[in-house]
Amino acid sequence: MGRPPVPDHVQRLIVRLASENPRWGYLRIRGELLRLGCQISASSIRRVLRAHGIDPAPRRVSTT
Repeated sequence: MGRPPVPDHVQRLIVRLASENPRWGYLRIRGELLRLGCQISASSIRRVLRAHGIDPAPRRVSTT
């Protein structure tokens, strides 16, 4: 069985957020989606971005 697939409109939103904000990571995108009322995990966001050929955001350099 398993989880249902991520709806197409949510996938488009994930790709749009990642494209318009290239420094945002999975957790930041998840936070924005939660504010919009979309309940989705960071791992699902990662899967959607990988399926669309979008690499993860670069790791932040420590400021200490």
